[in-house]
Amino acid sequence: MGILHVLKLSLAAPSRRAVFQLNRVKTKHFFGYILLLLLLIFLPNGLQLIADSVNSGRFAQEYLIILILYPSLVILFGILAVSLLASLGLLFRRLTGRKLVYPLLWRMTVYALTYPVIIFTIFELLDVTFPYMSLLLLILFILIFFRMILVYPKARKRTDNNEAT
Repeated sequence: MGILHVLKLSLAAPSRRAVFQLNRVKTKHFFGYILLLLLLIFLPNGLQLIADSVNSGRFAQEYLIILILYPSLVILFGILAVSLLASLGLLFRRLTGRKLVYPLLWRMTVYALTYPVIIFTIFELLDVTFPYMSLLLLILFILIFFRMILVYPKARKRTDNNEAT
């Protein structure tokens, strides 16, 4: 299962079959997929930074910032954002009574971000902006993420054996 196969499954994410197959993705493919998504987020602004730096003749002085520091910050903030959104999944899990743990919610968050990240990248590359774009992408993420959570069975209620006696 390669990164492109993971992308294909992520695009079919709310479906039951795709969600359960995504749970079986190897860790190396999962981390490769995260880097692919973060590269997509970095791409529009990274290209703009490179173009601006080359046009101004300062690329030799700024290449370290553009090629090392900026992608590192994108990765750092991307992982932080995924962690915060996965925490939202803990709330969904509790409200729906599903049997899910945080590491699984974290992975599901990454997969649920596929459509919003692709749409964001396309709009940024085409230089299309409109008010509330971020809010609409967040709502799209929440809808996909919530549907993924609902695929999982509800947690069983614990009954004490001592109550029967």
